[in-house]
Amino acid sequence: MKFYQFIKYKVKDVKHYRQLRKQGIKPFKDFGLTLFTGRQGAGKTMSLVYEAERYRAEFPDLYICSNFGYVYQDEPMKSLADIPNAVLKANALNKIGVLILWDEIQNDFDSFSKVSKDVLRTVTQQRKQKIKILGTSQVFTRVSKALREQTFEVVVCNTIMGRYTKGKFYDADEFSHNIDKPEEKKQLHRLRTVSFVQTDELRELYDSYAVIRTLSEQAVQEKKNPNNVVVINQ
Repeated sequence: MKFYQFIKYKVKDVKHYRQLRKQGIKPFKDFGLTLFTGRQGAGKTMSLVYEAERYRAEFPDLYICSNFGYVYQDEPMKSLADIPNAVLKANALNKIGVLILWDEIQNDFDSFSKVSKDVLRTVTQQRKQKIKILGTSQVFTRVSKALREQTFEVVVCNTIMGRYTKGKFYDADEFSHNIDKPEEKKQLHRLRTVSFVQTDELRELYDSYAVIRTLSEQAVQEKKNPNNVVVINQ
């Protein structure tokens, strides 16, 4: 009985997918966080932008938000508290999904951040909400455990001579295991590797000073609105 139910609903899924494709719509199935790591100058933000451009080319009907002035963003973001509203706007516009681009994500979601309950709820339901987050952090462990648990890929970035950048993608669970249990360290299996040249055109796709301005504004807002926050202690 269960087998026939499975076949029935898989056929239904395939028909729905084909209908969307006939309408020129490619379903967006990605979700979770891809975290780009590396020391300053390693090319984290550039790698994030390069990946964002891939998503934009493959899924032109995405609703894109960023905290660093990405030129193709549909909406700027001042804090992670903006994510729930962005999801509502995307749904109202019948967008296929939401792409969040967050530079220096540890500044907003570190081990002791005060984070809106609505944000936590939204972040932990990324698959249902069709949310994909691309974020950067110099060190993986600086991001709170709550967000690390939603991380699917960790990208180790490196840039040679300021122009040639390479990003190695790893499974986040394997990456976390080696950090949490160094005595049981295992060989990491690379999922994929991307490499590109930092062209002037690529560098001009975002505002490198936007994050600094946002942090200053956010500090003022947190003093004015201390309610509806929870403290993450891990």
